[in-house]
Amino acid sequence: MKRTVEWDRRRFLQLMASTSSLGIAGSRFGWAVSQAAPARKANFAYIGAEHEIHVYSIAADERFIRQQTIFSAHPVAMAISGGNLYVANGVSEFGNLPCGSVEAYGIDASTGQLELKNRVALSLSGILPRDLAISPDGRSLVVAVHGGGAYNVLPIQADGQLGRVSGILKEVGSGPHASQAAAHPSAVIFDRFGRLLTADQGTDKLSVISLSNGELMVADRCKVIAGSGPSSIVLDHNGKRLFVAHALNGLVSSFNYNETSGRILDRTNTVRASAVGEMAMLAMHPSGEMLYSSHGDGMDVWKIAANGSLEALTGVGGVQVNGLYVTADGKNLLALSGDGVLRMKINPATHLPSAPAKVATVSKPVSIAIL
Repeated sequence: MKRTVEWDRRRFLQLMASTSSLGIAGSRFGWAVSQAAPARKANFAYIGAEHEIHVYSIAADERFIRQQTIFSAHPVAMAISGGNLYVANGVSEFGNLPCGSVEAYGIDASTGQLELKNRVALSLSGILPRDLAISPDGRSLVVAVHGGGAYNVLPIQADGQLGRVSGILKEVGSGPHASQAAAHPSAVIFDRFGRLLTADQGTDKLSVISLSNGELMVADRCKVIAGSGPSSIVLDHNGKRLFVAHALNGLVSSFNYNETSGRILDRTNTVRASAVGEMAMLAMHPSGEMLYSSHGDGMDVWKIAANGSLEALTGVGGVQVNGLYVTADGKNLLALSGDGVLRMKINPATHLPSAPAKVATVSKPVSIAIL
């Protein structure tokens, strides 16, 4: 029997650059919300589908009410900063050139509706971007260019528009799996010190990359299990643990991370997910006590021990998952399925999710951001 899920609303706040990561806090950035500060309540949801972005308001009775649907070319990743929505377009051609693109949208404070500010090309051969992240100071956007084997940096201008690519870090290498003929950057997140942490599905590498004056420079590398294809990463709320979901062999692993020095240390634990698919997703509870993962078929729940090891708890079966997101207040887990968005209430004591209930019907959702 499906249980009703409670979801609090929150007032819309025009985000300042210093809070640029709050639009995706709770999903992969446990550190972005202070445990002492009251959690903001969600007011708008942005859901990226195959060829469009759907804008929903969240009503007092918890209903998702569609406000707008606009065209966007395969919006595979989204982030909110400074009252703007930034979108990576997972395409292989833009402006008659072999490259992907990134969009900037202004958000209307009262309705949540979007207005396109600009769309900017990635570097040549920078096709099929997979992920994006905004620096803690809100001044730079970094894109993981999966098809082009590179990372691109774009400046965020004072009016919220994106400037042209200012920095490129090209990756090389391969792995033993049939799909690892070249580098395939798949995930990017920032730590609190403004360092970029990345996962490369093609070369089985995790990296720590410094960002300075619009340029990227490798500061640390860490090899993972050969042929595992690291695809998604999350950092815990105190910056001490890095968790990795591997797309090619169904593993989830944890690493010690020294945030002060910016070094990925020893692997503390590796566990096997309940299913193996062609993708891998992670989301972490803001408390840092629970990790949620999926390799496409069903969802696993992991209790995080003090040493970073993972203990399997009862998961959620019978759902196909394309993405996972935990709301910043830690009360709800959202899963993108084949035909919509599923919401699971998180038990405040155990952090276990309830049975899923559909809150929005969307064909082939691929990304989500909450404000």
